[in-house]
Order: sequence, then C-alpha cells, then structure tokens
Amino acid sequence: MSDSRAMPKRALSLEDLVNHDDKAEQRGTPNLNPIPADEIKKRLSVDGLTAGSQLKQEPQDDFSDLNEETDTDDEVPGAGDVVFENGDFKFDYDKQESQNAAKKLQNPRLDDAVKHESDVRDIFQEKMSTQSKRNNIKKDLNVLHEIAATAKPSRYRVAPIWAQKWKPTIKALQSIDTKDFKIDVSFTNIIPDDDLTKSVQDWVYATIISIPPDQRQFIEMEMKFGIIVEGSDSNRVSPPVSSQTVYTEMDAHLTPDVDERVFTELKKYIKGVSELNENHGKFNIIESHTTDALYRVGLSTQRPRFLRMSKDVKTGRVGQFIEKRHVSQLLLFSPKDSYDVKISINLELPVANNDPPEKYKDHTPVNTRTKQRVSYIHNDSCTRIDITKVANHNQGVKQRHTEDTHEIELEVNTAALLTAFENIAHDSKEYASVLRTFLNNGTIIRRKLTSLSYEIFEGQKKV
Repeated sequence: MSDSRAMPKRALSLEDLVNHDDKAEQRGTPNLNPIPADEIKKRLSVDGLTAGSQLKQEPQDDFSDLNEETDTDDEVPGAGDVVFENGDFKFDYDKQESQNAAKKLQNPRLDDAVKHESDVRDIFQEKMSTQSKRNNIKKDLNVLHEIAATAKPSRYRVAPIWAQKWKPTIKALQSIDTKDFKIDVSFTNIIPDDDLTKSVQDWVYATIISIPPDQRQFIEMEMKFGIIVEGSDSNRVSPPVSSQTVYTEMDAHLTPDVDERVFTELKKYIKGVSELNENHGKFNIIESHTTDALYRVGLSTQRPRFLRMSKDVKTGRVGQFIEKRHVSQLLLFSPKDSYDVKISINLELPVANNDPPEKYKDHTPVNTRTKQRVSYIHNDSCTRIDITKVANHNQGVKQRHTEDTHEIELEVNTAALLTAFENIAHDSKEYASVLRTFLNNGTIIRRKLTSLSYEIFEGQKKV
C-alpha cells in the first residue's frame, strides 16, 4: 500500500551545492541545473560569518571530502534536516554531538574543522559577554550610588575642626605685669548697677515724678535701720531668701531701733572716721537737743494733717514748724545682716503764715519726742548721717510712759537729688551716681552694725 502522504523534499546541503554533479550521479537522481557562484555566496551568507569563514579558510577539495565523511543525510533520511515547509524546527543536538565525536576518531581532520567552528562561535559569545559585563557594571555602579547616598559616613581618621576640643593658643593674662597690676572696672570701664540698686533707682524716679513740681523742693529722702515685722508680731520676718531683697508685704513695717551698745559703738566708729587725716574737712558735725511735738489737725470730713513743731530744749525757741506728709516707702530685707532697712520719701511742707505755731500752744500733741542728735554731713557723697537717741513720750488714755530708742538715719541731699533728677534726660549717670553712693553709704553702716553685733553678742542670744 502506497503512502499517499508526500515526503518532504530534503533541503540542499553545502555538499549538494558544491558537488551536485557527482552526487547526482551516485544517487541516481536527475542532474540539477548548475548554480552560479554568486548565488552560492548569496545563499552561504545566510549563515553569517561561519559559512563564509569556512569557505575562505578551508580548500574546496578538503572540505568536500570532510562533508562526504560526516554527512548522514543519505543514511538517515530526514534526520538532522530542518524542514521549512511544515514549520517543524526540531533538532537532536545530543545525537549530532555523539555522531561527530565518533567521526572525529575516524578522521582527525574533523577535529580541526570543529575547532574552527568553535572559534567562530566564541566570537558571538564574546560579544554577548562584553555587553553583559557592561550592563553588570552599570548595575553595580547604581547599587554603589544608592549605598553611598543612604549609608552612614565612615569614621574620620582625624576629627574635623568642629569636633575637635578647643585648645587655647594664648595664655590668659600672659601680658599682665604682676608687679604693676592694674585692672579696669569692666571692659567698658563702667560698673553696672546690681538689680537691687536698679530697683531703688526706678522706685525713687517713679515717686518723684508723682509729686507736683512745685512741692519737689520739700522732699525728704531718708534711710532708717531696724528690723522688719508684720502686724502686731514683734519677731523679725524670715522670708526664704539668702541675700538682700525688696520686701513687698503690705502689712509689714520697720521698727527703727538699734541696740544701745551697738548704737554707742557705731557712734564712736563714725566719729573716728570723721577725724581721720584723709577726711579732714570733709565732715561737718552738728549737735542738737530738741523736742518734737506732733499735732493732728483738720475736720472730720477732711484728710487729717500732721504738723510737727521742733523746739530747742535749752532756749525753748521754735526751730522748725512744718507739715509732715508721708509719700512712699521701700523695705529692704537683709538676711545676712542684723538689721534691715527702710527707705522713705516724705514731704516737709512749710506751714502757712496764717497758721503760726502760737496757735497750737494750748493743743495737746498726739506724740512728743525728745531727741539728742549728732549729725555728720559728708558733702562729697551728698549724705547726712544722723545718730539720735530718742525718748518717746507716749500719751495713752490712762497713763503716760516714756520709751527710749536709738535711731540711725541717713538722709540724701535734696538739692543734689533734684538736680540729677532734672538732668536725667541729658545725663542719667549723675542721677544713678547720687543714689548709688547713698545706697553704698547705707551698706557700710548696715554691715558695721552687723559686725558690732557679732562682737558684742558673741556666744549670747540676742533678745
């Protein structure tokens, strides 16, 4: 039974193209028309450089013999051929390789041809590997850039400038002459006021500015020493502070009294300072013994006025008759010292001529004080130091009694204070200097009172 299915035509091989005449005779197939040389080259160019290079490198006779020995198309019809008509492109590489290996043993020349073919094949492999290497290098570079952008910097072998510890190159005070040492008060040659001094300066300015200009000439600014108490309690206050500060409790007041023994020693101290050779002519000393009577006048519907009449004890003459008007006060608590300070600003207004002292000779004063005072006036610091022994003649409803106190006061020169105050817009240094000096004198007195108290009451409990 004949096979009706047509056998596919075998594709022409290289051997058929070159030696088609001889093969046609051997196989008994009809002779094919000869193919021109140009057509052969054209067809061979399909295989690229491999077929062309083989034709150039190998002689035609040798290569034809090689093809006769290795060609298996006649023995195995259809095996190893590529059938273009039906699209079946299967090829058994393993079988082809085993056949080539067996034929290499029979014909050594076949090895050279295979080697040549492998060399040609390496050309394409090398091209492909070079391109892949370039792609791999690009990928590696991208990875390195990503790592460099996100990774932490490596440690420095030498720390940068900003991370190095500062080492001074110039020794401090190396150019100072220790034998003739001189130092400025500051790099601007100005001593800045401390906070407490600045607070007092601001308070004084605010108080003076509140007084009518026509009454400012009667200002009396004085500093008294004693202890700060609250209400009816006679014990000294003890706020949680460790340095001198402004005490703002509204119910607090100062008891202006100094221990008699401390008062006596301070009196000697001030006298000794005034008698020093370097202070010769700088102090003016005034002693007085007067009686001050305080009268309260005014109707019940009016603000009461307090008139103070001062008479000399020996002569009985009226030395001063004024209206005492309280304006403001500032309490300074000093925890490291034995005594506190009260700075007060009052007005001592003269009484009108139509209200003479004789008018009150039959009136009973609300308070009478006998004062034995020694005043040290130091013009260079615009300060007056009053050391006064006071006998208070209190007049109660049922009885009268006398209480002795020892008072120490400092009073600033009013004319100097007002002059500095009026010039504060042009030169504030003078105003600050007047008050700073006044406070410095008060600090000297306060600390001297403290040191005298320690010397006198050392080992004893002060009552």
